[in-house]
Amino acid sequence: MQNKLDYKNIRKIGLVTRPNSDLDLEILKLKESLEPRGIELLLLKESSKTLKLKNYDLDELFKQSDFVISLGGDGTLISLCRKAYEYNKALLGINAGRLGFLTDFKVENAENFFDEFFCGKFRIERPFMLELILETKGNKIIRKNAFNDIVFYREHFKPMAHIEVYRNNKIFNQYLGDGLIISSPAGSTAYNLSANGPIVYTLAEVFILTPVCSHSLTQRPIVLPRGFELEVRASECIFCIDGQENFNSDDFKSIKVALSDKSVALIHSKNRDYFQILKEKLSWGN
Repeated sequence: MQNKLDYKNIRKIGLVTRPNSDLDLEILKLKESLEPRGIELLLLKESSKTLKLKNYDLDELFKQSDFVISLGGDGTLISLCRKAYEYNKALLGINAGRLGFLTDFKVENAENFFDEFFCGKFRIERPFMLELILETKGNKIIRKNAFNDIVFYREHFKPMAHIEVYRNNKIFNQYLGDGLIISSPAGSTAYNLSANGPIVYTLAEVFILTPVCSHSLTQRPIVLPRGFELEVRASECIFCIDGQENFNSDDFKSIKVALSDKSVALIHSKNRDYFQILKEKLSWGN
């Protein structure tokens, strides 16, 4: 990923909305804002059943677009992050959801944003993802990335999850309770925060382990630096990537987690203030 987006040569912008949403009016407003600038708006097939815009499946949309707009809430943006990295494309989040912590603005402010964007007045932030290295019982290595978090939790019939975490083949900690959240800095304001984990600045090169409803009152969240690779041993547990992909821990011989070297390019307005967003969205400090 280049350090700068070539905003002067952008010709096609992809658009993905949250699933099963009726956002045709918002899509048309974006189209009307971009067309006078010589920009063609490309649509994900599932984003509208009525608009006659060029539409593509998700992979083709990323291939054809100079960057992609996520129109929805934080979940819509998160669902696109791994795909954006795969295709080396930047993402812009426009809020059409509820919280909108990761998104920058609503559609009615898009015209002002694009006025500044096409003058080069914008920022790109690159939060690091989590890397998950899975070894199957057939010795196959599978690599996954998570933008927000990887959550281990007990199977429904189990009274308690028993999760052991190792570093360099030595026991690091064990967790008894409902589960364990391994969160990126960007994901620290999501499930991690609900489980009393810490807020961590989005661009910090760390990751967080937060127990969920721990059986022991001495268990507390811990923040770990880049370079720590942890192995998670958890029988009869499910683990979920970004709330979207589920796996059974018993299907793998080894499950390792670390902060990835990979980052996602997120386009933001020039004046975006992370700490002001904490105050507005989470009533931080009130």
